[in-house]
Amino acid sequence: MNRRDFSRTLLLGATGALAASVVSPVTRAAEPLRIGLLAPLSGPLTRVGQANRSCAALAVDEINAAGGLLGRPLSLSVEDTQMSTAVTLQKARQLFMRDGVAMITGMVLPSEREAVLQASRAAGRLVVYPNFDDGRCDPQLLTTGLAASQRIGPLVAWLMRSGGLTVCAVVSDIGSNRKVLVPQLQAALARYGGTLLDVYWLPFGTRDYGAILQRVASRNPQIVWHSIGDDPVTFVKQYGSFAMKPKLVSDIAHESLSIATAGASTDTIGVSSYFMSIENAENRDFLARYTARYANAHDPRLGRYAVVLPHGENTYAGIRLFAEAVRSAGSVDAGRLRAALPAVSIALPRGKTGVSHDAGHVLCQTRIGQALADNSFSILESTGPGDASL
Repeated sequence: MNRRDFSRTLLLGATGALAASVVSPVTRAAEPLRIGLLAPLSGPLTRVGQANRSCAALAVDEINAAGGLLGRPLSLSVEDTQMSTAVTLQKARQLFMRDGVAMITGMVLPSEREAVLQASRAAGRLVVYPNFDDGRCDPQLLTTGLAASQRIGPLVAWLMRSGGLTVCAVVSDIGSNRKVLVPQLQAALARYGGTLLDVYWLPFGTRDYGAILQRVASRNPQIVWHSIGDDPVTFVKQYGSFAMKPKLVSDIAHESLSIATAGASTDTIGVSSYFMSIENAENRDFLARYTARYANAHDPRLGRYAVVLPHGENTYAGIRLFAEAVRSAGSVDAGRLRAALPAVSIALPRGKTGVSHDAGHVLCQTRIGQALADNSFSILESTGPGDASL
C-alpha cells in the first residue's frame, strides 16, 4: 500500500467512524419499543384472548401513526398463556428478559395477572390488567376494568329505585367473588334497602344449573344476580329455558354474550364501563377502525360493526393510557409511569378516562344497560366517574 492509498484508507476509516457516531443513535431510536400481549389464545377463553390481541394491535397502529413513543415505533410481542399459571410465568419472563418489552397486558384470569406481576419485579415494568378490578393493589399494576365498588353500588342503587328489593346471587366460586364481590353486594343491598336472600356458589366447570335454578325459584326473589365467569352462555340459556320470573342481572353482560345466548339474554340488566352502543365520536371511530382492520367473515356482527368485547376495549384503553403516561414521564420505568398516571386523562371509546390518585385503577363512567332483542344494549343510566377504592 502506497502513501496515497494509506491516507485514503485512514480517511475512509475516520469517515466511517464519524458516520457510525452520527447514525447509531438514530438507528437505536428507530428500533421498536416492544410491548407484550400475553393472553389465552387457546382453550375456552380463546375468543376473549383474540379480542384482546386485536384491540391491542389497533392501539399500537394508532400510536405508531401518531409518531410512536419516545421517538420509536411500537411493536407487539404476542404469547399464549394457554390458561396455565406456569406457562404464563415462563412466557412473561421471556417477554421481559428476552424481548425487553416495556409492559405486558392481555391477561384474563387473575392467576395469569399474578404470574405476570411476579415476572415484572426484576424488570421494573408495568403490568396492565384488562379485566375486572378486584381491588388488587401493586406498585407495578394498572387495572382497566371497573372496580367492584364502581359496578356494584351504582347497579344496586338503580335496582332498588326500580322496585327490586330481594336478591339471590349465583356466582362462580373464586377468591375474588368470596372476598370482594359478594361482601360488597351484601353491603350495597343493606345500604339501599334490599335483602340478599341467598348466595349459590358454583365451581368452575359447572354446566348443569337445573338444581340451582330450582332452589333459586323456591326463594321467590325479585332479582337474580349472576356472576358466572367460565360459562355464562350456558347459564343464561338454562335460565331462559326454566322460564324464570325474577329479573336477571349481571356484571358479566355484553353484546357477544347476547348473540351467543340466541335471545335468552333479552331484558338482562348489565353493568360495564363499555357497551358498543355508547354514543360518542371516539367509540364510533373505534368500532369503524376495528371492523375495517381486524374483523373477518367469521366474527359476529352487530349492525355494520364487528362485535367488540369489553375485555378488548379494556386492553385498548390500557395501551392508550400507558402511551400517554410514557409521553409524560419520558420513560417506561414502572415507578415513573405510576407517578405520571394520575395526571393522565384521555378520550376513549368508553368516554373520558383518568386514573386514580394511587395510579392503580381507572376513573370513568359506570353504565347500566339492558339487553335488547337485537343483541344491542340500551343504556339506562350513566354515573361517575366513581370511587375505585374498596
